[in-house]
Amino acid sequence: MDDVDAEMDDGGRIGGGGRKVENEDDGIVHEFDFISCGGRGRRNDYHAEEGDYDADEEGNRPTVLIRELPIANADDPFGRSPIEDTTGLGIWCASVVMSRWMASCDMVRRMRGMSIIELGAGCGAPSITAAVYGRPRSVTISDLNPDTIENARYNIGLNRLDRAYDDDDDGDALDRTFVTATSIDWADESTYPISNGKFDYVICSDCIYQRDIAHLLRRAVAGLLDPDRGTFLYVAPMGGRDGLEEFISEMKSDGGFECIRSEIAPDQYRENPLRSGDEEDFFLHFHELTSNMYVLYEFRRR
Repeated sequence: MDDVDAEMDDGGRIGGGGRKVENEDDGIVHEFDFISCGGRGRRNDYHAEEGDYDADEEGNRPTVLIRELPIANADDPFGRSPIEDTTGLGIWCASVVMSRWMASCDMVRRMRGMSIIELGAGCGAPSITAAVYGRPRSVTISDLNPDTIENARYNIGLNRLDRAYDDDDDGDALDRTFVTATSIDWADESTYPISNGKFDYVICSDCIYQRDIAHLLRRAVAGLLDPDRGTFLYVAPMGGRDGLEEFISEMKSDGGFECIRSEIAPDQYRENPLRSGDEEDFFLHFHELTSNMYVLYEFRRR
């Protein structure tokens, strides 16, 4: 692919109408508009309306910048142990569907003032989307591989979410770090971060690909969610994932959780999310969005 010229300002914003930056430290930065359909400004009923999110000084709705890197050891990206798994360096289509979900009108409003953690976040697109379009109290991006965490931190900075901000809706300014990234080993509870107790929302997309991972994810979800009001959101492609059926079945049968949603993602969630609307780029990087169906799961603490 030829390089695409795009100037970036001091905050890392992409110039040139939402074009991608290639060879940004050997990666690609995509600019997503998760509110509109197909990157062409056509909004639909599933997505947030003006007033639900913060526009810039010119009144433009926000976009999300995500860098993905080449997946290391492509012949064996999962490695011999979980910490060697480099698959999170790339953007998986299920995370794009989850990002659309996070940008939906309902979720933008539900996330306001809440604490969120994403498990197996990879590039962190859903977490960053929740932070960009909504006003959560805190957002934590988590994964295990050190290079993946480093890239997630890069994406936090790219979206200017690594600095404190003020929320003075109630008249009192409250400074806080908006988004952070941390390493979590699902099998080691001592690595679990605590957010004023536990998290209101745990989100995760397409993290079950081996049967023996299912119980670890279930353990992490149970260990991180607020015991009284916690909600777990999961997105996965239909079929083709070893252990997924067992994981969902175990979550549904767990006496501590209630499955309140299990439905196919709306067609809008699988449309071109690139701000540029470039269909060639969309097919090149995210063609599985149109060829696969995805399921949205929501579990709530009983």
